[in-house]
Amino acid sequence: MAAPPFSEALARVSPVIRPDSVFRITSGQTQRFSIPGLYLIQGDTTLGKGVAFRVYDDYPKYTRLENLVDPLTYVCTRQEIERLKNSRGDKRQFDRTILNITGNSERAKNFMRSYFRRVEEANELFASYKEGWKTDRGMVYIILGRPAEVYRFEDREVWNYNAGYFKGTLSFVRSPTLFDPDNYVLIRQKKFTTDWYEVIDLWRNSRF
Repeated sequence: MAAPPFSEALARVSPVIRPDSVFRITSGQTQRFSIPGLYLIQGDTTLGKGVAFRVYDDYPKYTRLENLVDPLTYVCTRQEIERLKNSRGDKRQFDRTILNITGNSERAKNFMRSYFRRVEEANELFASYKEGWKTDRGMVYIILGRPAEVYRFEDREVWNYNAGYFKGTLSFVRSPTLFDPDNYVLIRQKKFTTDWYEVIDLWRNSRF
């Protein structure tokens, strides 16, 4: 999943992902993909191109409690994520952890409803070789919302926020892979640290 915009780690993406299995499909043959995962179809495996897609059983809108935990990484502490994972599908224990974060039940409901609406939209807009919420653009979209302006160039995208709780510009450079020729990576800068944490605090208090 995506690192914060102020992270000093380089968000490099390998152009090649090693497959766990390979099989052939005859031209004109109908094929059903029942096992969840990332697939790549190539007419010629020696060429650096193909058609990639993912198979899901709970996507883009998550309905299973266990699938709600990981997307919350952007607004929860490590300890909170561990408690959510340890709930193992127990809704009362899961709800108790969310309630401890937001302070009361009304804010908890608003937080979950608003946050996972953004997660679903990120999954629909930015699905890649990984789920949309895990991408750099997906992370920014979830936390900051829809930008006021988007400038698209051949090698990058620039998102401009000029209203609300965050005002500034974020740039994403195109970093293509075999599985996603249109993959974009955020240019991270330390200057985003304070503003980012302030918006996270608004989310946690359901005051966004």
